Amino acid sequence: MQLIELIYRYQSMPILSSKEMDLRHLKYFLAVAETQNIRLAAQKVHVTQPAISRKIKELESELGVQLFDRLPKGLCLNRAGKVYQKRLGTIMKQIEDANAKVRQLSNTEYGSLSLGAPDFVLWEGEVTQCISQFCRANLLIELEAYSDTPTVLLKRLELEQIDGAFLYYFSPLSAEYSIQHVAEDKLVLAYPTGWEGKISSSTTIEELNAFPSIRLPRSADPHYYDWQETLFQNMGWKPEMTQWAHGESTILGLVAAGNGVAIVNERHFVRSSNMVSYTTLDILPNTIPLSFIYKNTSNNPALKAFLNLISGKMR
Repeated sequence: MQLIELIYRYQSMPILSSKEMDLRHLKYFLAVAETQNIRLAAQKVHVTQPAISRKIKELESELGVQLFDRLPKGLCLNRAGKVYQKRLGTIMKQIEDANAKVRQLSNTEYGSLSLGAPDFVLWEGEVTQCISQFCRANLLIELEAYSDTPTVLLKRLELEQIDGAFLYYFSPLSAEYSIQHVAEDKLVLAYPTGWEGKISSSTTIEELNAFPSIRLPRSADPHYYDWQETLFQNMGWKPEMTQWAHGESTILGLVAAGNGVAIVNERHFVRSSNMVSYTTLDILPNTIPLSFIYKNTSNNPALKAFLNLISGKMR
C-alpha cells in the first residue's frame, strides 16, 4: 500500500475528529499494546504512568470503544485493540520512514537520485562508468534507474519523477532544462548474419535499397523519427518494403528473424548475437549526440554531485 493512501486512511479515521487528539495518543497506545503494562509503556515513551493512562482513556473515549480489557492483573489487549494495533503499526512505520527520508534529503551524504536512460545506454561505456563511480563514492545515496522511451522519460522528468535522463534528443528544449553533452555515438547497419555475403561497409545506396528495412514508427519517438527521416532522405535510402517495430531491441529481434536490415545505435552490439551482424557504412557518416538532461530548478544535492562527476569525466 502506498504511503499517500495510508496517510489518507489515517486522516479519515475517527480518532482525528477531536482537536485534542494527536500522534502522542497513538504512540502511547502502541506502547501499551506492545507491553500490556502501563509502567513499562510509560518507561518506553518517557512519560509518567498517569499521563499515559489518561491518554489511553481519551483515545478510547474518542473512538467510543474499549481497546483493553481491565483485569485484576492489569491490562489485556482485546479484539478491537488488536485490530487497531495492527492498522496503526503499519501507518506509524510509514510515517517514521517518511520523516527519516525527508531528513536525509537535507544532507549531501544521504538522499536519493533517480535517473532515466534507454536500456542499451546502461550496458557499457561512460554512462555505466559514471554511475558506478558515483555509487562507490556515495554509498548512502539510494539510486533508482528507469528505462523507457525518450517520450516517457521526458514526461517523467517534466513531472519530477526522475532527476535527470540520458537521451538522444533532436528538438530544442525549453529554458527550464539544461543539457550536458556526454558522447557521440555512431549509427551502424544491422543485418541478419546469414546475409554477410551481401552486405559490407562499401554497400552502395542502390544496393541497400534492395533490402527490406525495419524502422521505428513516428509514434514511438517523433523527434528521433524526424531526424532519421531527414538523414535517410539525404542518403537517398528508399527501401522497397519497410516493417515497423516499437523499440530498437524489438527492431533487432526482427533483424535476427531475417525480416530486413536496420540502422541502429552501435551501443547495441556490446551484447553479441549469433543471429545479428553489423557494419559501418561509408554512406552513413553521421553520429548522434548522447546528452544528460535535467531541470535547472532542481535542488537535489545528489544530482549536483552527479553533475560534477559527469562534467569532470567528459572533459
